[in-house]
Amino acid sequence: MTKTFKIGDLVRIKEGTNSEKMPKSRIGHVHGLANTSRLYNNEGVTTQQTDQYNVYMTNGEILKFHVSYLELVDDSG
Repeated sequence: MTKTFKIGDLVRIKEGTNSEKMPKSRIGHVHGLANTSRLYNNEGVTTQQTDQYNVYMTNGEILKFHVSYLELVDDSG
């Protein structure tokens, strides 16, 4: 089962992916889905959620990550 996140979730980017635009903290908020897929079938055109999210990083950059690189940060204390 694929993990799902909602807009505003605080996430940490796991090791294994890098970007020179990513802050050292590797933390950001889910900004939304990166893409949706359009499916053409006998029901017409439908859309399906993809498994990539845009993440608003703490340094102001918006970066795209596959769901497997995201982990929810428990900020409840």
